[in-house]
Amino acid sequence: MAPVKISHVVSFSSQDPRYPVENLLNPDSQRGPWLSCPQDKSGQLKVELQLERAVPIGYIDIGNCGCAFLQIDVGRSSWSLDRPFVTLLPATMLMSPADSKQGKNRSGVRMFKDDDFLAPTSSESWDRLRLTCSQPFTRNQSFGLAFLRVCSSLDSSDDPVVDPSAPVSSVPSQEHQGNFRA
Repeated sequence: MAPVKISHVVSFSSQDPRYPVENLLNPDSQRGPWLSCPQDKSGQLKVELQLERAVPIGYIDIGNCGCAFLQIDVGRSSWSLDRPFVTLLPATMLMSPADSKQGKNRSGVRMFKDDDFLAPTSSESWDRLRLTCSQPFTRNQSFGLAFLRVCSSLDSSDDPVVDPSAPVSSVPSQEHQGNFRA
């Protein structure tokens, strides 16, 4: 499974200026989460992200930061603006209503794999993600995501990255590191 870089933020609905949506662009940074604006009491947060390239999505790891539900839709940058996105991951509970109301278990990691995604959508290639986070149970705390990590279902041998200084070989390497499932 090859990691997929998120190239930029296309749009978003809300952000705390101290915890902007750009924090999602690098899952390994220590810049903090993306949180809703403290004055935003809508209970919903959306972001549309552009991936580096169109790929079939095999895994998505999410770091939660107070969201009760998450839905992930996918699309293509080549689509017209009025074409609706397609659901990859239907609305999924990240926090129970009781935990939401009590402010418990706000941080957690969920790892979604191909089996969690809707079948017709998971086999196609996508270069846009739209994440919809919601917290309908409490409106007095900011919420959002701590990180987002996307991996393609392509093996690195299917989508080679060539180092220009590497020697040319006629036999592709069969060595894979970190190719395991949780």
